[in-house]
Amino acid sequence: MIFEKFTKETSERTIKSLIGITKPQFSKLCLTFEEAYHDIQQERVRNGEIKRIQKGGNHGNLDSFNKKLFFVLYYLKTYCTFDVLGFHFGFSSGHAHQHVEQFMPVLQRSLEKLNVLPKRAITTPKELMELVEIYGNIIVDGVECPCVRPQSQEKQKERYSGKKKRHTVKALVISDLQKRVLFICCIVAGSIHDYALMKHVFDPRLRWFDHIHVWLDLGFYGAIKDYGEKTRIHLPHKKRRKSKNNPKPELTAEQKRENKQQAATRIAVEHSIGGMKHFHCLMHRIRNHLDTFIDYFFYLSGGLWNLKIAL
Repeated sequence: MIFEKFTKETSERTIKSLIGITKPQFSKLCLTFEEAYHDIQQERVRNGEIKRIQKGGNHGNLDSFNKKLFFVLYYLKTYCTFDVLGFHFGFSSGHAHQHVEQFMPVLQRSLEKLNVLPKRAITTPKELMELVEIYGNIIVDGVECPCVRPQSQEKQKERYSGKKKRHTVKALVISDLQKRVLFICCIVAGSIHDYALMKHVFDPRLRWFDHIHVWLDLGFYGAIKDYGEKTRIHLPHKKRRKSKNNPKPELTAEQKRENKQQAATRIAVEHSIGGMKHFHCLMHRIRNHLDTFIDYFFYLSGGLWNLKIAL
């Protein structure tokens, strides 16, 4: 099986291309993964979903927690079809789907135990302030990923972004200057503009950024006007529109210098998004139609990226 080849592999480049993290990171994550698995099984017993935790019997090809963790990481990193995934691990495509559906919540719980998962909801300026007090200045940007054309006509119109005639889904991401992903909002259709999504998540009627330095790009133009002049929002300078009096509008040397400094600061969030897209479940076109799967792709990719830079 492919896992046996993985255990003998010594090339760090090959290992990262298979699971997205190094072997020492894999070993540490596996210990927490086992704890999380047992916690979830005990919760299922208490909730009456299952009568007892299986101890004996046939465990199938994924008969150890190393194999279980490798299986779900391999899927997120390579994002192969369930037919190919089942072929590599020795079972049917249906069983591959069931195992992915079973182990993604376990991986989420294990990343939560390691305190590397991004936050999913910030309801008050106080919560945002507490996050900033720990990590410092923040950078906000949107991350957009292509997806298959939905069968529903209504959903198809919502997810048509117009960029390269593709259907997409997107989320709002907040990172710090050390490239950690601090927050990922709910996943929305690609037709929604980044700034409209920001105003939905952070209501402009509340004083979100009065004491917080936040760095934005020109996709969020108008944020200072909507959130108030006293905010600490940093936006790059924008060229004026062409006119008869000004046929070739140009920024001043000082404005260009400030824009360069702004870009040098904002590059951290681009690295964070690029780190999330190391996992091909976000890099390639998302084939899964279930919203729960898409949500896991964004959330787990952010947590795994934080794990990579933390360990």
